Amino acid sequence: MKKQPVKPEFTFKMFEVLSRMWLVGCVKTAAELNIADQLAYGPKTISALAAETHSNEKELYRIMRALSSEGIFEELDNRTFALNDFGAALQTSVPGTVKDFIIANVGEHFPGFADLIYAVQKGKVPFEHVHGMNIWEYYKKHPELGANFGRGMTGLSGMVLNGIVENYDFIPYKTIVDIGGGNGAMMYAMLNASPESSGIIFDEAHVTEKTLQLIPENLKDRCTVATGSFFEKVPSGADLYTMKWIIHDWNDDECVQILKVCYNAMPQGAKLLIVDAVIPDDSKNEPHISKLFDIVMMACLTGRERTLNEFKDLLERSRLKFSRVVQIGTEVKSIVECEKP
Repeated sequence: MKKQPVKPEFTFKMFEVLSRMWLVGCVKTAAELNIADQLAYGPKTISALAAETHSNEKELYRIMRALSSEGIFEELDNRTFALNDFGAALQTSVPGTVKDFIIANVGEHFPGFADLIYAVQKGKVPFEHVHGMNIWEYYKKHPELGANFGRGMTGLSGMVLNGIVENYDFIPYKTIVDIGGGNGAMMYAMLNASPESSGIIFDEAHVTEKTLQLIPENLKDRCTVATGSFFEKVPSGADLYTMKWIIHDWNDDECVQILKVCYNAMPQGAKLLIVDAVIPDDSKNEPHISKLFDIVMMACLTGRERTLNEFKDLLERSRLKFSRVVQIGTEVKSIVECEKP
C-alpha cells in the first residue's frame, strides 16, 4: 500500500497534541510565579500581578490569556484575572496541589521526555543519560529540588488518600508500616481512620529526620519513624504493610527484591497493600491515565506501571499471595492487596 496524504483534520489534531506542550510551559511559568497564591484573596489586574511577580506586563498577559483560554484562571474585564477551581490546583501547600510536581516534571524531568528514543533504542533510562546519574542520586546532589519533588508527591497524594481510607478498612490492624512513607501523609490518613492502630513510617535517614518533626500532635503517641533501605530490611512483626507509589519506580527484579524483604519481615497472615496504578489487561486502544503515567516511569526511572497480571507475577516470584484489587475511585491508583500465606 502506497503512502497516503494526511487528512487535514488529523494534521490539526496532531497540532493540538503538540499544543499541550506549549500549554504546559505556561502552567509551569504560573506555578513558578505563584500566580494562584497571588489571586487567592481576590482578582488582580495584570499590572498588579506583574509588579508583585517582578514580571514584564505584556509577556505575563500573554501567558495568562493562554491559560485562561484553557479554563486555568479566568480573565475578567480590564485585563483583570481571577482564581477559579482549576487554577487553584497551582496554589502552594494546599491539599491536592500539583504545583510542585509540575515544576519537577517540566523542570529536571523534562529532558528525559525529549530523549525517549534513548529508552526505546537502548533500553536505558533517559534521565540518567541526560543528567549522568539516577534520579535519587540527582536529588541527593540537589536537595532543594529533592524537597520540591517530595512536596510534589505529597500534593499528588491528595488525589488518592480520601479514596484509600474510604474504600479500605484499616481498623482491624494493630500495627501499620508504611514503606517509603516520605513525610507521612499516607500514614496520618490511615491512623486518623483507625484510632486504635499505631504506625511506623519507614524511609531513608535524610527523609525520616524531617518526617519526625512533621508528625501531627494528635498522632505522636501512635506514630514513629524507622530508617533504612527497603532493599535490605524493613520493620518486622506488623500486621499490615503499605507501599504507595513505590513498586512502580523499579524494574521487575528490583521489585521482587523489595517484596522478598517485605515477605521476610511479615508474620504469617500479615497483609501488604501496593498502592499503584493498575493498567487494565484488556484495554487495547482504550485511554487510561496509567498508560501515560507509564511514560513518566520510562523517562525517569527503571520502573513501569503494570497490569494486574504483571503484579500477580511479581507476587508469585516473591512468595506473596494475591488477594484482591480494591478500586479507590480514580484511574491514577488502585490497591493491590496481598498477604503472606
